[in-house]
Amino acid sequence: MEEGFTRKEQLVGGFLLVLIVFTVVTLLVIAQGKGWFQAQNTYLVKFRQGYNLRQGSLVKMFNAEIGKVAVLGITQTMGYPQVEVTLKVNEEYANLIRQDSVAEVVSPTLIGSEYVAISPGSSGYPKIEPFGAIASRERKSVTEHLGELASEENIQKVKVMLGHLAQFSEDLKNDEKVLQAALKHIDEVFMNLTEGKGTLGMLVMQKDLYNRMNQAIDHMDKFMVEAKILMVDLKPTTQNLGVFTKSINQEIEPLRAIVANIKAGSEELPDLMEAATGTARSAKETMDAIKANPLIRMTAPAGAKSQTIHVAPRTLP
Repeated sequence: MEEGFTRKEQLVGGFLLVLIVFTVVTLLVIAQGKGWFQAQNTYLVKFRQGYNLRQGSLVKMFNAEIGKVAVLGITQTMGYPQVEVTLKVNEEYANLIRQDSVAEVVSPTLIGSEYVAISPGSSGYPKIEPFGAIASRERKSVTEHLGELASEENIQKVKVMLGHLAQFSEDLKNDEKVLQAALKHIDEVFMNLTEGKGTLGMLVMQKDLYNRMNQAIDHMDKFMVEAKILMVDLKPTTQNLGVFTKSINQEIEPLRAIVANIKAGSEELPDLMEAATGTARSAKETMDAIKANPLIRMTAPAGAKSQTIHVAPRTLP
């Protein structure tokens, strides 16, 4: 009878299985990130020298990574040794590598390592098939760069620039002369002021002006002292003026009472006038009633007859 696995052995086996699965998944994720399983095309490039390239150096287009250097080796081409570089380029960028594409080694100025830069090809040229050769451009040496800098065109530009600098320096010298002349003139003006020359110098350096100013200040001090004394003398007078004002106010109080009584009486005058008017109206009505009585009317004396007044005409001269 066969014995089965114990529970402890099953747990250990399950743990190992999970560990193996986790390891495989991790490797797949890393490989996917590194592009290990990504389809790539192989291309060849030849240079006169290696330019410090190494296995794993980047391959770029438009300054973006599209592949890496796989192998470097030295080969003989027509009896002349060259460095053959094998490039692995991602297949999705293979459509951009055509017969007019050019590969060049680029060296960063300060930081970074050398990489292979490939220019994109034109649509009018056919694509380079895998394991095909890409045309190369040799990196210029320092001597070649200096030779380009020392070209006739650049020398002419430098001459023009030096001519402009000379003209600018001459203009600065002329401006310096003008500035020195202006400063010298200012020194002369200040010298004339110090020596009391000219109208302004006489005003500035005139000693009599200072003496007059000192005299005016002395007169002002005396005036202030006299004014202070006068104010002290006026103090009793102002006190007497206060007493006089107080007595006038006491005399005005009765007059204010009289005016108040008159004002109160004037407020009652309309009522008195209305009462008098009513009384007169009642008396007139009484007189009219008496005159209407027949006995009184028969015994009353006859009124005088009215006579017509005759006015003689006047003759104008």
